[in-house]
Amino acid sequence: MINNTYPESIEESGNYLRMTLQNISKHKLAYNPNSYLLWYEYATGRNEQLIKDVELVLKEKQTLTNDIIIDLIRNHLADRQIVLAEKKIKEFQNILVEMITHIGNSGDEINAQGNALETCAIELSQAKSLDAITGITKRIVLETKSMFDSGKTLKNRLDSTISEVKVLSKELEWIKQAAKTDMLTGLLNRRGFEAAISETIENIKKVPEPLSIIMLDIDHFKKVNDTYGHLIGDSVLKMLGKLLKDSIKGKDIVARFGGEEIILALPATSLEGAYILAEQIRSSLSKMKLRIKDTGKPIGNITISLGIALYKSNESIEAVIKRADDAMYRAKKNGRNRTVTELDLDTINQEKNCMI
Repeated sequence: MINNTYPESIEESGNYLRMTLQNISKHKLAYNPNSYLLWYEYATGRNEQLIKDVELVLKEKQTLTNDIIIDLIRNHLADRQIVLAEKKIKEFQNILVEMITHIGNSGDEINAQGNALETCAIELSQAKSLDAITGITKRIVLETKSMFDSGKTLKNRLDSTISEVKVLSKELEWIKQAAKTDMLTGLLNRRGFEAAISETIENIKKVPEPLSIIMLDIDHFKKVNDTYGHLIGDSVLKMLGKLLKDSIKGKDIVARFGGEEIILALPATSLEGAYILAEQIRSSLSKMKLRIKDTGKPIGNITISLGIALYKSNESIEAVIKRADDAMYRAKKNGRNRTVTELDLDTINQEKNCMI
């Protein structure tokens, strides 16, 4: 599939790549896809708002962390997928207009040829001589062949158009998925989650069922990045993403919510069921012995803190996410590497109220 997102020549793209690598080195960033994408787009100079926001970060003497880079990409480059989609839709419209024109033109030709054949039939019924019959017959053969050729031309044109439509359909599907997918982990991104959870909520309004939300965060993730570098940190995120995808099923949703925070939405799952799944994920991850691939050096156990909340009928999705987030931070405050539900928060609040 051809992607015209970056239409530069080899020479231009080479210059942009050199500038990209210089900026990555200058700002002491990891050589990962996020850094490449941000600085390549910056180098092309075509995204003015992105350039302004990058320069604003640098002007305020902020360090370009991976989280900031991801936010910049989400704010400025994810929208490009929408622009690409709009472009492809216009191409679709042009193809449909062309198809209608082909059908109309061919239809006019076939109608004219049909009229000619009808005239030949009338003349044939009135013919008085063999020469007249022979001449009419030749005209019938010519008109029939012409009609066949017109139909064949129409078929070829339509076959070609259908092929173009198939290619565009695949490109549109790719654009649609790219706009909703986190590039690093392959999970849904925040935009993708919002679209998926909206559909889930609508389904629950029609057919009521429980919906549990799990918020999780990697414990001491900054320390992992500072100690082993962002490439290792990215590998940890990808590994966690795979573990989560392997752990869910059916209509479950998992998305990278931001930085090292990940959210799961579990339709038809009670709070108790969500707690069991959360503990399975937490336990599986904590038992993994992770090593750096090139050196074999161990990086220690990676743990996560999880918070769970149950969606209440007709509440906003923001409200239930907030409760899950509060529960997750309570898990961190209580020592990390544990799961806390919103019921635990209620118990804590009741205990506070009972204190004298």
